[in-house]
Amino acid sequence: MNWREYFHKVIVPELRLLGLIVFACLLISSTGVPFTWLIAISLLAFTAFHVYQMKLLLAWLMDKQLVAPPDDLRGIWYEIALETHRRNKITRANDAKLRQLIAQFRKVSTALPDGILILDELNRIEWLNKRAAKLLGLRRDQDRGSNIINLVRDPSFVKFYNDKIEGESLRLDSPASNQIKLDLRLIPYNNNNNKHLLIVQDFSALHRMEQMRQDFVANVSHELRTPLSVIVGYIETLDDDDSPELEAYHSIFWQMKQQSDRMTQLVEDLLILSNLENDQHINRQNNVVVPKMLDGIVDDAIILSGSKNHDIILEADENLWLKGNTREIHAVFSNLMSNAVHYTPELGRIVIRWYQTADHIIMEVEDNGTGIDHQHIDRLTERFYRADEGRSRSAGGTGLGLAIVKHALQRHDAQLSISSELLVGSTFRCLFPIERGIDASSIDTTEDPILTP
Repeated sequence: MNWREYFHKVIVPELRLLGLIVFACLLISSTGVPFTWLIAISLLAFTAFHVYQMKLLLAWLMDKQLVAPPDDLRGIWYEIALETHRRNKITRANDAKLRQLIAQFRKVSTALPDGILILDELNRIEWLNKRAAKLLGLRRDQDRGSNIINLVRDPSFVKFYNDKIEGESLRLDSPASNQIKLDLRLIPYNNNNNKHLLIVQDFSALHRMEQMRQDFVANVSHELRTPLSVIVGYIETLDDDDSPELEAYHSIFWQMKQQSDRMTQLVEDLLILSNLENDQHINRQNNVVVPKMLDGIVDDAIILSGSKNHDIILEADENLWLKGNTREIHAVFSNLMSNAVHYTPELGRIVIRWYQTADHIIMEVEDNGTGIDHQHIDRLTERFYRADEGRSRSAGGTGLGLAIVKHALQRHDAQLSISSELLVGSTFRCLFPIERGIDASSIDTTEDPILTP
């Protein structure tokens, strides 16, 4: 109601009533009754009327149903009751819609195959659906209001929940059964990001499929090694034979040997990748002498470079070592170095750096080679993915090198960062956490039997 409506609906009627009272008092006072007495009695009656109207309004407001305003209300009190009734109808309509939406949400959440938990700023469970209770082994009524960390005590979950890294997910066995494999995601949903949705998915079927695939690849790779070794042996024997009748076939033998060697390398890479995926309990806390390892990798790269005459430079912090598995770390660094040699043209420049920043320990391979288009960078670590199919095959690559790098780094809590520009060059960085660094000056190398790469 604006001021004009308020004036005409409320003020004007009250002024008219007061004017009538004064006029009536003047008329009656002409008969000899004192005017002041008349005004006092009239004002008392006016006040009593408003008190009565207020009593009617309060009685109506106390009614839970809050139906239409009573007919006895007059003036400003009727307008107050009418506006209250109108707003109450709007509020009730909105409440009905909200209740309907909540009921629909509960039905949908019950039908979802995923578990959903709403967690407040103190990590307490505000609400959870039946699926979440089943997957996490919780009780819907008793555990509501409990701290989620007290209920799911897996150390990996506690770290995942406390870190709250956006976009990250966690895979772990269900507390209800180790036969159920869970994938958990934490999503902030309010303005302050202090409340979260915990999405719990059952990926047991996918896990079994991945395990079957890994077992299949490993078994096939093992089975192929023996026949390939026999074939390669016979080809080498025939190729080394200087008999005149075989001279015309040497070019064929050379092609056969080249393809069989490529096939052998593919099998070896598949086995390495399979071992990386399956060797969960291998020791990755050995002292790895990275500078010495890089010296050997550079020597191998110079031999691999051959007639290309690459300018290969090593810049390594001699006092910086790493906690990890020597074999896996060597596979990572040699793969990156091999790629740089293969895809850098003659007289190109390749730089290997090993250093530490405030946030990471970094092994970096930079080249001024052919570079990679940005559209391919995100998929480079996929198995058998090739940014340039023809060029990769001609270079002798199997398409598994960067997949091996990615898996080996993940086993060391590290990640691969790739930056590249087409026809300018590429930089591959292995980012290790600071916690894996070792200050070599604090180690007695004469008493440590596992320091050699």
